Amino acid sequence: MQIPPWLYETLVSFGILGVSWVAAKIILYILTHWAPKFTRFTSSDLDDRIIESVKNPVYFIIVLTGLYIAVARLPLSAKVKSIADGIIFVMGVIIVIALALKVTDTIIEWYAREIASKTESTVDDQLIPLVEKIVNIFIFVMGLITVLKHFGYDVLSLLTALGVGSLAIGLAAKETLTNMLSGFTLMVDRPFGIGDRIELTGGQVGDVLDIGLRSTKIMTPEQNVLVVPNAELVNTKVVNLSFPTPKTRNNITVGVAYGSDIEKAKNIMKECALSVTSVVKEPAPDVFFTKFGDFSLELMLVYTTEKFGDKVPSQDAINMLILKRFQEDGIEIPFPTRVVYSRP
Repeated sequence: MQIPPWLYETLVSFGILGVSWVAAKIILYILTHWAPKFTRFTSSDLDDRIIESVKNPVYFIIVLTGLYIAVARLPLSAKVKSIADGIIFVMGVIIVIALALKVTDTIIEWYAREIASKTESTVDDQLIPLVEKIVNIFIFVMGLITVLKHFGYDVLSLLTALGVGSLAIGLAAKETLTNMLSGFTLMVDRPFGIGDRIELTGGQVGDVLDIGLRSTKIMTPEQNVLVVPNAELVNTKVVNLSFPTPKTRNNITVGVAYGSDIEKAKNIMKECALSVTSVVKEPAPDVFFTKFGDFSLELMLVYTTEKFGDKVPSQDAINMLILKRFQEDGIEIPFPTRVVYSRP
């Protein structure tokens, strides 16, 4: 007995669907049970994480491929086939997008955990969320363009419209985009990092709290947060007081009376500086005789502290010690004096 063509095609379609389902099960079994045995020999767990994230999407892609071929062989009307083809294609694109998102998220998460967290620089820590968002948006846009192109829409016109719209948005948000690009420049160029003490052209000094895409937050010595647009930081001079070293050079000027023992005064000032714990021993403090003043001989003590925040406390401690030692050793710190001669 001869089988009708429609029944034959139907049976073949179900056979194709069954074969694809069995093939998907075999691939899933291999990825679940056999692949980890080979990846066990690698030093990194990235391959294990990727296999874990792709095995389910791969299973559905194989089944969907068999379904697509099976539906194409069924004796259906052109309209029904077109609708079924469109539904299956959209489902396939969604699965591929999910697969791409899982793989990229797995790689980025692994990089952040294994590499970025162990580096001294914080650039990668700050760029990883931005890169992840850009990659996800790119994957979604490519999936949308693929679906629209499949259904016969003019993708070029859509891209042109999106380009014009993007230009209008860019012109309207020019300052914001400028600050965002400047923030990216700061993250890559790294003129300063989080925790560094910087000085702006306006004289403001503070510690960097956060470098965002639009602005940078700085904690001032008054414990206030100064928010500076990134474009301003990129286009002006910024002094990094923590680079190449957080050590800070300071100086104190003291006047002694004419007739004082200069060498003795210099030695006392050095000893006072060295007795303060925040003053570093290398380079060692030094004292210079800088000027013959109107009523005193000026000595300048030059010393270095461990960090910028030690400047004022170290000045206070050294000044107190110098005053005490000068009084004990009879070295006079003179008041301003003026001698007036009167002619008869």
